[in-house]
Amino acid sequence: MQKTIFITILQGVEAKNILRTEVYRNLIKEPNLRLVFFVSSKERADYYGGEFKNNQVVYEVIDRPKASFWNNIFSFLKFKLINTATLDLRRRMRTEKNPMSRVLYPFSFAFNRIFAVKPFRQISRWLDYRLVKDNTFAPFFEKYKPDLVFSAHLFDDLEIMMLQEARRRGIKTIGFINSWDKLTVRCMVRLLPDQLLVYNEIVKKEAMDYADMPEERITIVGIPQYDQYVFKKPGLRETFYKRIGVDPSKKILLYAPLGKTYSNTDWDMVDLLQNLQKQGRISKDLQILMRFQPNDFADEAEIKKRPWLIYDTPGVRFSKKRGVDWDMNSDDLQHLLDTLHYSSMLVAYPTSLVVDIAVFDKPIINIGFEIGQEPDPYKRPTAYYGMAHYQKALSTGAIRVVKSPEVLVEWINNYLIDPTLDQEARKKIIDQQCWKLDGRSGERIVQAMLKI
Repeated sequence: MQKTIFITILQGVEAKNILRTEVYRNLIKEPNLRLVFFVSSKERADYYGGEFKNNQVVYEVIDRPKASFWNNIFSFLKFKLINTATLDLRRRMRTEKNPMSRVLYPFSFAFNRIFAVKPFRQISRWLDYRLVKDNTFAPFFEKYKPDLVFSAHLFDDLEIMMLQEARRRGIKTIGFINSWDKLTVRCMVRLLPDQLLVYNEIVKKEAMDYADMPEERITIVGIPQYDQYVFKKPGLRETFYKRIGVDPSKKILLYAPLGKTYSNTDWDMVDLLQNLQKQGRISKDLQILMRFQPNDFADEAEIKKRPWLIYDTPGVRFSKKRGVDWDMNSDDLQHLLDTLHYSSMLVAYPTSLVVDIAVFDKPIINIGFEIGQEPDPYKRPTAYYGMAHYQKALSTGAIRVVKSPEVLVEWINNYLIDPTLDQEARKKIIDQQCWKLDGRSGERIVQAMLKI
């Protein structure tokens, strides 16, 4: 008898976690399984359908409806009923930037400290489920009669609508926390799934503390997109170097900009690295490779000012704005693996790449200073080291935070001489963030789906 699973692919990271991992490959091995993927437009349906085409797979376009009064109320409350170090940091930033926020800050702070506790979140969820009436997904439930609903972004109101429809119909649900920071950076989860899958022990504890998920309903699975780091091999060195236009005799310093949303100093920093090299303070046999985020855009005007710059803009962007509307195809993911493998070190402000490159046992330098005075608190990149999830990564000792250009030079040169420095600490960050790096995270996710 055929079983049907609803799966949301409304963000680039969901495609990266599901379609481009062993999750998809293992699911389609099940002959009596039908997969219904929900995407945000016909363009996405055609794009993914062209690559992931199978008689067991259906793509449905879901339009984001106009939010109702009650939906807006609970969507507002979800940001107020959770208390984390990261959200406190953002509250302080908002207060510094906006005079009105300074006036409201004491009231906002007091409200958060009083109501951001489990009993009030439980009351909010109880009222949310009963007062928000939305039938956006109802026609699809009638059409396909799903046996399971899988959501990888429990912080999106549209995906919560799908879970609410599933609960009304008595259909089992699984949620997946598909990032290391979402539980402390985003908001409360408006509706708890029947089962929750998480990366590691840290996220499990956060799910219990901030999402109020019972421990017995949480399963640790690892990081599915890291499975490729175990079973895939890097391409030929000569081929990779030719692809990025780098002299094969040089080593690569991978520089990961934070992006203009959070920093105005990315270009100043790449200029600093270039100038330090010109001055002979770091080796001229080191090639700087600037790798932009797949959810951001490179500033073409800034690039044109620097004809010497070697840079990467990975991924496909469906939108003209920074955000979740992107994809990394199989070539992009292979290129990422090659980049991590052939880089000699990573230099960056806070970035999730610190975990990726630790898997390849490459030294990590985080920049702990800024160039010039930045009036906008949201664009001071060093402030983001205070985020809860990043503090945990820093605690391993795997990330060397440098407080000045002089110390930056010192540690670039130290790592060039001896890349094994801090090696044991890098093992700690892998254990902390990856849980198990055995190439079977995708398989564990599928096992959880089939079990329920």
